[in-house]
Amino acid sequence: MGISGLIPFLFILEFLAPPALLAPLQPICDPRVMDKYILEAQQADQDIGTVCASSCTLPETVQVPDTKVNFLEWKRMTRTRQASEVWGGLALLLTALSQTQERPPASPPSLQEQLARMSSTLLSVKEILRSVNAEAEARQPDAAPAAPPAAPARTVEKLLSVYLNFLRGKANLYITEACRSYAR
Repeated sequence: MGISGLIPFLFILEFLAPPALLAPLQPICDPRVMDKYILEAQQADQDIGTVCASSCTLPETVQVPDTKVNFLEWKRMTRTRQASEVWGGLALLLTALSQTQERPPASPPSLQEQLARMSSTLLSVKEILRSVNAEAEARQPDAAPAAPPAAPARTVEKLLSVYLNFLRGKANLYITEACRSYAR
């Protein structure tokens, strides 16, 4: 195949190659992804009242991240400190969910399904955070103390509330700002 046969071959190959192979991978920065997770968490938070008519007390207290956000303080934090708080909070939530799933409260199967969805969503958020380098930034020497601020949770309602606040608070703030810096 001489040079005259190579050019049409390369031209055809360009159209047949999947687009992902032609472009470098980019972090997941579509805000609709986090919006979807937040909306699902809000719906679950509203539905938990009917699922846990009396109370869904956990067999043991679990530690969850403190989700309060002081926006002025957050803006003054370094990116590494923010990453550390988000990454540490994510780890606490994943551990709390794992403990809850291992020893679930006496509750209807719909609660077990909700806990599984929450775990799945947090694993997806973990991948988004990895794609915007949160894990690497959280491991920087100036990131933050080893343990993020935590609080105890004794009920599924509290766990779900912290989950929702984490998604729409620190996680969303961090991802949004990371994506803006990629766009610059």
